[in-house]
Amino acid sequence: MAITVSTDVAAVIETRVSMIVTETLIQEAVTMRSVKDYSSEVGPGMDQLDIPLFNELAVQTVTEGTDLTPQTINPAEASLVLDRQRAIPFSITDRGSIQAKARLVDEAVKNGARSLAAEIDDYHITIAIANAANNLPTTASPLADLANAKQLLDSANVPKFGRFIWASPGFVQALLGDNNVIRANEYGATAPIQQGMFGNIYGFTLLESSSSVLVNDGFVAMQMDAIAFARQIQPKFERERRVLGLKDDYVLSHLYGAVATDASGVRIVDYTAP
Repeated sequence: MAITVSTDVAAVIETRVSMIVTETLIQEAVTMRSVKDYSSEVGPGMDQLDIPLFNELAVQTVTEGTDLTPQTINPAEASLVLDRQRAIPFSITDRGSIQAKARLVDEAVKNGARSLAAEIDDYHITIAIANAANNLPTTASPLADLANAKQLLDSANVPKFGRFIWASPGFVQALLGDNNVIRANEYGATAPIQQGMFGNIYGFTLLESSSSVLVNDGFVAMQMDAIAFARQIQPKFERERRVLGLKDDYVLSHLYGAVATDASGVRIVDYTAP
């Protein structure tokens, strides 16, 4: 159906821009795929969520005639505050056809959303590094570093499901220099690079990130439950008509936040230390 009036254009622009931003964030923000996402719990007007922290019960030996020692569970919560609000403002003049305005120059919006995705990656990686129990320097052997990260998580009884590596391009290059990486039966997938995703190496899903927070040859190993993340599923969209300026001003704002949920930090291993 043809778009013939300006009110139709405004509705199409709002729908199209929101969809583009959401799709781009999912595709471009590497870390959003590898943290615990509580976005579905964010209702209208909400800017805070209570996230339960991890608690562990100790295993006791059962001895006949001896009582077990009860352990007290003290539920603790972290407050996930959606306090990071970023906006993408833009204007569309009255020049040009209505159909052209409705298409909205998708690439311009996508590029803005990519910048937002990169900021979210920086944000998550900064939180991970700040809350890691182990901060280590990389060595000359990338596979040895990955194996050590696995051992550290295993020794802390960190779940094997949902383990991820956020790797810098320099670390990825060093990793690919080891021919063992392509030996699928031992280390990972036969097609190691597809959309920044290597497949599975030592139980980690390895994702490449160009975030400036990662040192050139570093990486962060973590289990996805270590960081809780939430964002507005539907970005806020506002439009204002500038009659004298013969244009429409738009603002697309996005609200999000994250918090570390592992007080001991054992679910994160940082290999970015100097």
